[in-house]
Amino acid sequence: MNGKRTELNGRIYLQNSSLGNIVNPIISLATSSIYGLPMLLLIGWRGEPGKPDEPQHRVQGPATPTALGIPFQSLPNNHDGAGQALETAKHYMKTAKDPYALLVKRETFLPYTLPKIDVDVEIRLPLTREQALECVMSHFRQQDIVVSTTEMLSRELFELRTKRHDGHERDFLTVDGMGHASSIVLVYCLDGDGAVLMHMGILANNAAATPSNFKHIVFNNGAHDSVGDQPTVAGNHEKFSFCHIAQGCGYKHVMIATNQFEINEAMEKIRAINSDGPILLELRIQTGHRKNLGRSTRSTDENR
Repeated sequence: MNGKRTELNGRIYLQNSSLGNIVNPIISLATSSIYGLPMLLLIGWRGEPGKPDEPQHRVQGPATPTALGIPFQSLPNNHDGAGQALETAKHYMKTAKDPYALLVKRETFLPYTLPKIDVDVEIRLPLTREQALECVMSHFRQQDIVVSTTEMLSRELFELRTKRHDGHERDFLTVDGMGHASSIVLVYCLDGDGAVLMHMGILANNAAATPSNFKHIVFNNGAHDSVGDQPTVAGNHEKFSFCHIAQGCGYKHVMIATNQFEINEAMEKIRAINSDGPILLELRIQTGHRKNLGRSTRSTDENR
């Protein structure tokens, strides 16, 4: 920046579940007493007081305003009010050289569907995440322990277990703590591309610990499915590879699968390898999920 401060250095959109990831860099780098980097944070307010939500959001929601550590206000749900809020934020950032946050309540914005980037994706990647998961689950044995990542994947796992009459006692659903599923499991980890990207340093720790029975299955749909299908860098298969990253970190075996035949073949190899992990299997799949997908009917206490 050559010693020159800009009036507005950035606009950042996130859900309040991500506050734990962003508080440190905001407080330790961006505030006026350090580098003075004004930026606008637009924060989706899950678990806002008085609105029903999932257990993890009922804790995070009320704590959000005090956890921010920077000035904020709620974004009004009308054009005039929103415009005034933006002017207030702009004035504060310009004069104080500090970040400012706008908390966005539920249904402030109208629904929006992202356009399809690649019309041929369904030909190259024929499976949805749920179809790929069902194929993977057909190779599980009764004694296998499974930890699944947050949101849609865990919800699909729960419904498929119910459909198959498998029971849920050997599954741990990581209802939040996005990106941390692989750090709490030493058998089967069902992960997502967005979750792995959020805390990718865990791959190095996994490999360094050399857990021989660790099978890391990453469902890569190239999107943050549960919060609006925003694309991730992992969707660019020509430039990005979880397998290359895992190999560089020290995973002993890596594989890629894109259809049912390849998944079955990979799962049989994983079973044959057995105790020579860690192993990573990347499943390249379509985006999207069933609109009538349910949620776990077990409490988090029962899950634990």
